[in-house]
Amino acid sequence: MKKIITRRDFLNGTQVAIGASLLTPWVNAFGNQQPRFQLESGYYPPMKTGLRGSHDGSWENMHALVMGESWQKGPSEETYDLVIVGGGISGLASAYFYRKVNPDARILILENHDDFGGHAKRNEFKVDGQTRIGYGGTESLDTPSAYSDMAASFLKEIGVFTERFYDYFHQDLYKNMGLGKGVLFDKKHFGQEKLVIGYGKKPWDQFVAETPLNSQAKKDLLRLTTEQIDYMPGKSFDEKYEILRKTSYETFLRDYCKVDEQII
Repeated sequence: MKKIITRRDFLNGTQVAIGASLLTPWVNAFGNQQPRFQLESGYYPPMKTGLRGSHDGSWENMHALVMGESWQKGPSEETYDLVIVGGGISGLASAYFYRKVNPDARILILENHDDFGGHAKRNEFKVDGQTRIGYGGTESLDTPSAYSDMAASFLKEIGVFTERFYDYFHQDLYKNMGLGKGVLFDKKHFGQEKLVIGYGKKPWDQFVAETPLNSQAKKDLLRLTTEQIDYMPGKSFDEKYEILRKTSYETFLRDYCKVDEQII
């Protein structure tokens, strides 16, 4: 990102996110009643496996804050050179790099979960007798092949060698099972229900021809996938960047690429 995020922008953004969450069915799961919980004997988080979700003790205060509860600030009794909120990979990496530059630094890492390092946790709640599950966010992590030199070197320094993935992961699993990628077109939006297989493998003209898209939508999809067109002619890179930073993909397709509504 090129724009500096101010403290005011950050706080306003979090308020919008919290406010939006109150408009959804999830508000029923926010728990204004504080459950009582007790740690079992021999409790040791690193030994836990499986999908535990956000465990008791990790979410009560946050939900109470959403519901309007507040707490008095206590006196500052300790001093740190760096305070990090979040003990996931980003928080730990920040502490790691700071310590490399400042070996004697005193660092405090705040984490609401019972273990550090980050987890592919799912968030699970019961709402009116129904289980609602949301993923924890790691599905959005980029592939290590796109990491910067600093991020890649950090992984190696702490003993994570991503090249082992190619030995450990069965690359041909789906291929050996006769499976592939496809796109399902529903009847409501495209007039008929049709599964078109070969997405990403068939030539685009062949794949598009097999879809139930109307003729104009087919032309537009081929244009998007096979032609290199500058949809913002005359604008500099920085001008395009500023426009795209504030433009949704849907708006870009409709207003700049001028595609048929079926594509959107």
